[in-house]
This record gives sequence, C-alpha cells and structure tokens, in this order.
Amino acid sequence: MFTLRKFAISVLVCAILFCSSGDAFFFLLKSLAETGRYDDDRFNSVQPTYTTTHTKDIPEYDFIIVGASPAGCVLANRLSENPDWKVLLLEAGPGENEFNNIPLLTTFLQQNSNYNWGDVAEMQNNSCWGMIDQRCSIPHGKGLGGSSLINYMMYTRGNPADFDRWAALGNPGWSYNDVLPYFLRSESASLRGLENSSYHGYGGELRVEFPRFRTNLARTFVRGAKEIGHKKIDYNGKSQLGVSYIQTNAMNGMRQTAYRAFVEPILASRPNLHVKPNSRVNKILINHNTKVAYGVTYVKNFRHFDVHARKEVIITAGGINSAQLLMLSGVGPKEHLQNIKVPVVENRPVGQNMMDGVLFNGLTFVLNETGQALLTDSRFQLHSIADYFNGQGPLTVPGGVEALDFLQTSRAQQSGVPDIALIFSTGSLVSDGGLGLRNGKRIKTSIYNRVYRPLETIPNDQWTATVMLLHPQSRGHLKLRNANPYNAPKIYTNQLSEENDVETLLEGIKEAVRISKSASMRRYDARVLGIPLPNCDQYPLTDDEYWRCAIRTLSSTAYQQLGACRMGPEEDPTTVVSPELKVHGVHNLRVADVSVVPTTISGQVGAVAYMIGEKAADLVQSQWNSV
Repeated sequence: MFTLRKFAISVLVCAILFCSSGDAFFFLLKSLAETGRYDDDRFNSVQPTYTTTHTKDIPEYDFIIVGASPAGCVLANRLSENPDWKVLLLEAGPGENEFNNIPLLTTFLQQNSNYNWGDVAEMQNNSCWGMIDQRCSIPHGKGLGGSSLINYMMYTRGNPADFDRWAALGNPGWSYNDVLPYFLRSESASLRGLENSSYHGYGGELRVEFPRFRTNLARTFVRGAKEIGHKKIDYNGKSQLGVSYIQTNAMNGMRQTAYRAFVEPILASRPNLHVKPNSRVNKILINHNTKVAYGVTYVKNFRHFDVHARKEVIITAGGINSAQLLMLSGVGPKEHLQNIKVPVVENRPVGQNMMDGVLFNGLTFVLNETGQALLTDSRFQLHSIADYFNGQGPLTVPGGVEALDFLQTSRAQQSGVPDIALIFSTGSLVSDGGLGLRNGKRIKTSIYNRVYRPLETIPNDQWTATVMLLHPQSRGHLKLRNANPYNAPKIYTNQLSEENDVETLLEGIKEAVRISKSASMRRYDARVLGIPLPNCDQYPLTDDEYWRCAIRTLSSTAYQQLGACRMGPEEDPTTVVSPELKVHGVHNLRVADVSVVPTTISGQVGAVAYMIGEKAADLVQSQWNSV
C-alpha cells in the first residue's frame, strides 16, 4: 500500500535527485538523515551516578556489549537466547530513519551526520593530495547497526587463505574451515543461480541478495571482463578470482542493517535484552589492583551513568572506537597514556599495526551516448520511487555500485588470492550533483571544478572503475588526542607510504582500461576522462607518472580499519587480544569486532564483522555455560 509516509519520502527523494537547487535539498537530506527513528530504552529506572564506586543503586547485567555494530548486534541476539542472562547493548548513536534504507542514497550517508563519526585522518605526505588540507575522511557508522547504516552494503567474505593466515599467526580456531560455519550461520541467501550452493547459508537472519535493478552498462562490463579472460564467479564461493554482480545485505531491495536483522525482530520477546541508543560509553571500569573489568561509564542525555557487569564487558565499537575506548580506560601503549595523563592499567600496543585498504577514485570513463547510467532521464523516471517500495528499480542499487572484479596483479604475494578489486559503478562524481561523493571524500573544490564539473554540462553518460588495493603493505596507527573522550583520536593512515602499493594500484588501473577496450565495451566508445588533475598536468595522461600522481591525489580509505586491537598469542608483542578475543592482562574484558583482525583481507569487512560476532558468541557461551 502506498501510504502517506511513502508519498512524503517519494516527494523528498525526487526533490533531492532532480531539483536544480541542489544545495538546499542536500541540507534537507542531511537534516532528515540526522533524525533517529528508534530510542528503545527499556531500563528507565537507571539513576545517574558520578562515582565509580560499586553501590546497590548501580544496575547490573551479566553482559554489557559496547557498540551496536554488526558484531555487537549478533552478540546481543545470541547471548540473550539464554533467558537467565541479562544483556545490555549500549550504542553512542541513534536508530535509523527511512533514508538510511534507500541504497542509492548511500553516497549522501558518507557525510558528517549523527550516523557517521565523521573522523578525518591527519595530514598525509604520500596520499590525499587532492583532499581538503590533505586529510582524507574516515567514515564509520554511529548508530544502531554501526557501519551497516551507511556502508555500500557489499557482502564479501574475503579469501580462504586470509583466514588460514590468521591461524598460522597463532590463532587456532580461526582458519577458513573454522570460520566458514559462522558465515553460513548468519546468512539467508537469496541469490538467483546459487540456490543450492554449499558456500552459502539459507537459514540465518542476514539477507544476501543481488540488487533488484541492473543497467545494461553493468551487464556489458561483466561481459567485457569475461572477454579479456576474467571468469564469471561467485566471489563468496570456491574461487575468488573473477567478475560478478555485487551481493548485498538487502531485503527486497531495502538496506538491511545489522540491528534490523539481529535485534529488532527479537527485542519484544526477550525482556532480558535491553538496548540503549544515544548512550556513549566513555570508560571501561577496571579494578587497577586485580585488573578485572566490572562495568562501564556512559553518558545519555547529558547525564552520567555507571552500570556493572557480573560476567563480562564486550567491546564491539568498531575498527577505531574500540581502540580509542581501550586507551581511555588505561589499556594501551604505556608511554603514550602517561604523556596524556591516563592511568595505565595494561601496557599493550592498542592503536598500532592499523591496516586500511585503499580506493583510487579517479578513473572515470565517458561514453558516446546517454540513457545507460542510473540517473539519466531514460533510466530514472518518477515511477522508480514506486518501484522501490515494491522492492525494484534503480533506488535498490547501493550508491550506483553494480559489479566487482577481483584480479591478481604481477605483484600478488600468493597464488589464487586477489590483490586488486575493480568496483564498477554507473555514473561519476557529478552524478549526485557533486553533493555526495565529493563532500564525503573532502575533494578540493579546485579539483572538482577543473576536472569534473565540465561533465555536468554534457549529455554523455559516465561510468567509474574504483580501484581497490586489498593488501596494502603500508601500515598506520591511531592514538588519543588527549584524555578527553569527546575529542576524536588522531588517525595516521600512512596510505601509499610503500611504493609497491602505488605500483599495484597502477596495474589495477591498466586492467580497468583493458576492460573498457573489450569487444563488448567498444560499443560505447568509452574513453578515460581527458581532463588532467591540475597538480599532475605536467605529465601526459598516457604516462605512468601521471597515474602515479593521480593515485596519490584521489585515493581514499576503503572503509576498513583493521588491526588496532590485533588478535594473537600473548607472547606476541604486537597483539592486544587472545584468540578467544580476551584482552591480554585484563580479566572479563573482550574485544569482538574488525579491530582484532590480524591481517589484511581480500574484500570489504562487513561480512567478516558478522562472522566475528558469531564466533565471539560461541566463545562466550562456551566459557560461561560450563561455570
């Protein structure tokens, strides 16, 4: 039924996408995106306290989960299955609203809002040359569902060899054969042609489906990749080298967040599970003498609360915030914590060894025709709004991304493991009027006006090959700015500090160009955008030096900060948590999210986050069910 609410959303979406007064409607969208839908707070009797002293007035739970990330939502579901365990899920951000659910609007969700922590990396010498202040944005989700609220919804698990490396580094129980059952447990696959695949699960809470709309241009890209020798594959199946349409976490064309998949359906029937959005945890309470974690301090509505845990505190705040919270609580590099006057509980390398994939965003192709991209008049009509509410149409395509091509360059370290992913999307930086991607990535106005704005005045369609470096050799780190929990951490990505990373991306660019010249793609006469970046125009566009310069200018985060709470044996001085995800040296405290990942992975991290949540739930249940 086409309700009044749906009609209102339709009008606003049309205005955003079609109105010439783009700036006004961008601010309208931003305002709407900042309004949370849920404020589920079942424990209204909690009284504020400004002391860390345990008193009878302080509420107690068996488990406190800090962060409603994908892993945190899975844990909340699995641990609350035991009616004798009282579980509290705390989240700093709000609940979703209707605009989070529309996949095509993903580029707008990367803006600063209540759903994005809005972190910005420190100035880089080797990358981010084309970004404001030479600082790249680091979007990561804040709200019920974590980054599943704002990401591109791509479900990619990585390569089996990735997890076998985890096990080889001293993490028994984390090999591919060990973790595959956890991927399958969460998944409810609805993938045409893969209905009987043993590599997919069909009874879980997390829907995995192909977008409900596909452009002819995307089909042509896949055919072109096949023509130059790339196999058509299921990249979550037996082999990962090849091309495929993307698999997304969506249900009937609508974004499915971790919260909606794992928590919302069971909340009413489990009185032992309490969820508190807009509740920011500022410190883990740890007894400095016994080194036992016994609760947390959080702030809600400008009031401070303490809450205690009888069994465990489990941090699932994501790749950056988990490390930040540990350090604020006294677990981290001793010298750094002493410098900012945080009392040291345990000296561990929290925030070090951070890894992040790299996206090169500057490879745009211009076609000799129109009517092929998502937002051109012939493909995006008013009826597309109604199609969306029926689970169909172009609004179901996440940010315009339609296909993935995993490939192995000559620099790959291991046979059968890709080191580059080509992410195909219809359109370019101008497809959203320069209001989404450009602002989200902080691209300088001078670059946008010189290179991309001219595309706004031509009728020709465009497509973009975003080149993703999967296994960078460069390593970054993060640290606290000071002891104030409300100050963002200092993030040093150190992207492209290793020359090999640039050269690998360069090979990926050349392969994308080769696809553009395939027999199928030649029908569009697609050509690389011929306007050089102003800081690289001393080189011809056909020269490798131009593209090396371009890579350092328009590369950005791949949204997967890994390793800041690295997993491994305690005797390994680079690790923070054990293979059981317990923080070394601190009792009753675990970290269970992508910050524990010890190596780079061959894909996006969303699927891995759900798997870690499933694995962590088994580890916790195994320990406490036997007590």
